[in-house]
Formats: sequence, C-alpha cells, structure tokens
Amino acid sequence: MSGTETEEPSTSGDVQEQDEQEKQEEEEQEEQEEQEEQEEEEQQEEQEEQEEREEQDEEEQEEQEEQQEEHEEEEQQEEEEQQEEQEEEEQQEEQEEQEEREEQDEEEQEEQEEQQEEHEEEEQQEEEEQQEEQEEEEEEQTDSRG
Repeated sequence: MSGTETEEPSTSGDVQEQDEQEKQEEEEQEEQEEQEEQEEEEQQEEQEEQEEREEQDEEEQEEQEEQQEEHEEEEQQEEEEQQEEQEEEEQQEEQEEQEEREEQDEEEQEEQEEQQEEHEEEEQQEEEEQQEEQEEEEEEQTDSRG
C-alpha cells in the first residue's frame, strides 16, 4: 500500500502540470483565435474601404465623362452657331454684290439710252441741216432762174 501512496503525490503533481499546460494551451488558442478574428476584421475593413474607393473612383470617372460630354456638346453648339453666322454673312455679302451688279446694270442701261438719244438727236440735226441746205440750194436755183 505504501508504494501506491508514494506514487500519488507524483501523479497529482503530473495532473496539476497537465492542467496548467492545458490551460496555457487553451489560452494560447484563444489568443490565436482572437488574433485571427482581428485579422479577419481588419481584412474585411480593408476590403470595404477598397470597394468604397473603387466606387468613388467610378463615380468620379462618370462625372468626368459627363463633363467631357457637356463640354463637347457646348463646343459643337458653338461651332454650329459660328457656321450659321458665317453662312448668314456670306449670304448677305452675296445679296449686296447682287444689288451692286443690278445697280451697275441699270446705270449702264441708262448710259446706253442717253447715248442713243444723243445719237438720234445728232442724226436729226444732221438731217435738218441737210434739208435746210437742200432748200437753200433750191431757192438759189429758183432765184437764178428767175
């Protein structure tokens, strides 16, 4: 009996040691689990932040594209307006040129008519002079006869 009695304190010491070891292991495991949990949380947070950033980036890009589109539309509108203005100016110039040409034509016609009139007057005058000369000659002839 005494042999078993002497063994007991050593086994009880072993059990105590085992208990402590188990406790330590459990604590370590808990710590590890906590650490893992923390790491997971941090990773999740990081991922969420990344996603938020990406979303923000997308929004910014969309905004930029919209602005670009608006800018392009404005430029196009400006161009169209300029073109319209130019066309209007050209039309106006053409009209003015046409009017000038017409005026010139009228002036030329008037000049021609005046020249014609002058010519006719000269011819008439010549005719009258010739007639007068003829009459004078005839008169002279009758005078010399008489």
